[in-house]
Amino acid sequence: MLCSEYFYPKIGGVEKHTQIIADYFINKNHHVEIATSSLIKLNKNRVSTKHYIINYFNISGNFVKGYNGETHKYQYFLLKNKFDIIFFNAAQQWSFDLALPIISSINSKKILFPCGFSRINNILYYPYFLLLKKKINYFDKIICVNKNLKDYKFIKKHYKKKIFLLNNGASKISKFTNLENFKKKYKISKNEKIITNISNFKFYKGQDRAISIFRKLKNKDLVLVLIGNNHNSIFLLYIILMKFFLKYFYNKKVIIILNKKYSLSQEILNISDIFLFTSRLEYDPLVIYEAIIAKKKIISYNVGNIKNILKYNKNSFITNDMELIIKNFNKILFMKYYYFNSSKFLWNNILKKYHNIFLKA
Repeated sequence: MLCSEYFYPKIGGVEKHTQIIADYFINKNHHVEIATSSLIKLNKNRVSTKHYIINYFNISGNFVKGYNGETHKYQYFLLKNKFDIIFFNAAQQWSFDLALPIISSINSKKILFPCGFSRINNILYYPYFLLLKKKINYFDKIICVNKNLKDYKFIKKHYKKKIFLLNNGASKISKFTNLENFKKKYKISKNEKIITNISNFKFYKGQDRAISIFRKLKNKDLVLVLIGNNHNSIFLLYIILMKFFLKYFYNKKVIIILNKKYSLSQEILNISDIFLFTSRLEYDPLVIYEAIIAKKKIISYNVGNIKNILKYNKNSFITNDMELIIKNFNKILFMKYYYFNSSKFLWNNILKKYHNIFLKA
């Protein structure tokens, strides 16, 4: 059982991570089920996708904000279904938080992927982490991505068992089959370099930063492509207004693609000349691994696990100083690509380790 606040068709890091694990274990002939929110749902009740079952619950919220919906139904579901393993993907959301009060009564082996503890320094979450400290040792396995992040440090302090370290990853990306049609559709000339930014449209994903950087670049032969799903209509409207502002006052081209198809964003990443990551809040973003596997030069803000992911990658530039990004942009864009061994970031290799951890549980 994989517990995730949201799942497909919502596309985001946690949702994609859950789907990748589910697909892998199905291919290894395990029975896999998902527990997720019915707020984003394909059909009524239970839907079978790739031979795993999706169990929908009409629930929203978390421990601090409060819950709405079928909370007791979900807790009863965790207790009565004697799954061999329950995997909780991310804390600070209902599919994990509702398990905490009953965690000692859940007979399944319990595995946690905490996903950062982004609110650990928020005073409103003090009671939450006090509760988590008391409940943390009921988990049989915990998987973090790096020793330098907040979730690992908290767990290391209070958890009496071994913490497993596994970074996220990416799969090999297929090449764009209709590249010429894509360039023709968006009027991209042969001389123009493509800057790609892939994130769902939310303030903390920072597309406004990407446009601000793009506006100040002196190179005229550049196109900024923003790809993501619409998760905040007001913020998206603001980004569209910024796009038209750049077009009419700076003669700069920004392309916005509201992508419902994951493969399309990967194909566009593959044809881009540089990947620009401007998020304000992250844990271990999949899209950075995807840019590495696609052999892209990367300019990124220093957020979440970014510095650790790109530590030995000479094709990257990391800073929180926008002016430094602008100053060094052309240098990164036109420098040669340095060989980087990305095999440790391939999902095939990482998922084998997940499999071993799950089986040992």
